[in-house]
Amino acid sequence: MHSVDLQPESTRIRRILRSDVLPAPRFHYAPAVQVGTDIYISGLVGLDPKTGQLAGLTALEQTRQILNNLTAFCIEQGWSLDQLILARVYCAGDNAADGMNQAWSEFFSQYAPPARTFTVVKSLPLNAAVEIEFQLSM
Repeated sequence: MHSVDLQPESTRIRRILRSDVLPAPRFHYAPAVQVGTDIYISGLVGLDPKTGQLAGLTALEQTRQILNNLTAFCIEQGWSLDQLILARVYCAGDNAADGMNQAWSEFFSQYAPPARTFTVVKSLPLNAAVEIEFQLSM
């Protein structure tokens, strides 16, 4: 049995999205990719875009920076935070969960939160306490 793709060709085009407000990628990846009406934002760690350094040592500080960076990127692209549909959260160790959840609750008291996956990992790039990737739908 063959599957049939009913989506028009134009909705399957993969487009790399660049940003002047996010910290520059340190590794070889696209900050965000759009396919049709879906936007996939690469995992963000709490880097201050001005300094290129982690915004503090705690999960609370870094998560606040991640959410500030996400907000700036959405504004730059003309998106609304209400279009967030999914977040995948990675915390380095159990101790990071409380700070991440505190910043998350503060931020999403203003917006409807997306669906979320939460995973504890041994370590993250750049010794970050938190990394979060996001998906939006237009």
